[in-house]
Amino acid sequence: MPTVIPILRFYSYEKTIEFYVNWLGFKIEWEHRFHDNAPVFMQLAKNGVILNLSEHHGDGTPGTHVRVSDYKGLRAWHSELIEAKYKYNRPGLDVPEWAPDSINMTVTDPCNNQITFEEREKPTDTEQEDGTIIQPS
Repeated sequence: MPTVIPILRFYSYEKTIEFYVNWLGFKIEWEHRFHDNAPVFMQLAKNGVILNLSEHHGDGTPGTHVRVSDYKGLRAWHSELIEAKYKYNRPGLDVPEWAPDSINMTVTDPCNNQITFEEREKPTDTEQEDGTIIQPS
């Protein structure tokens, strides 16, 4: 299956690292600069989620909203984030109207990019516990 990797624009390297690495717990997989005074382009990852972040003026637009489905362990991670008492973000857990079997958590980075993480907590009426679709008879 192909992988979609969003490119999110940022301005402050320090604030971006504070948010994504120090608070959310993403790991930097790699960084690239054309020279010492050039903007950075980097890749971050956490639990199978891959993000590209860029200081380049032509990459992305601040205020982008990205949705991550099938994120596992969202309640526990949410508790960790709240316990960390990050000064600039205190996300809640929401149950979306269109998916009452799911929970969502939305975080907003220093450039107003938003990432909504979603976890399905229980199978629907047409699914078994392992996610297998029950075929109608």
